[in-house]
Amino acid sequence: MTSSRWELPLVPAEAMALWCEALGDDNAIHVDPAAAEALGFGPRTVNPGPTNLAYLLNMVMEAQPDAWVRCVEAALLGNVLAGDGVTAQGTWDEYGMICDAELALETGHVVLKARIEIENGRDVDGDGEGIRSQRL
Repeated sequence: MTSSRWELPLVPAEAMALWCEALGDDNAIHVDPAAAEALGFGPRTVNPGPTNLAYLLNMVMEAQPDAWVRCVEAALLGNVLAGDGVTAQGTWDEYGMICDAELALETGHVVLKARIEIENGRDVDGDGEGIRSQRL
């Protein structure tokens, strides 16, 4: 088994607004520090959960740049706040097709776990279409 790693030393608050627009997420905790603080998150905005998953997918795409993501099973276990540093780590099965991955804060606290299954550069269902890996 091999392992992969991807790091983001600082999660930028500014990017959260772009992600919210792309996701259609209008929850104020992602863009307004006062709203985040009012709900107990402290004075920093909260990164959208799908953005955290994108960090794991970045790790997968760097490790397997010609791969197609076939399946993702994920569990959100905590929050990433503006200014946090995160590390995505994963361990691949013996065939390099399944990655058991986790996203951790710089403190070591795991905020997301996922199992990501890929296909190596092939059309998954034979219809000539699919989701080709691209950096998120």
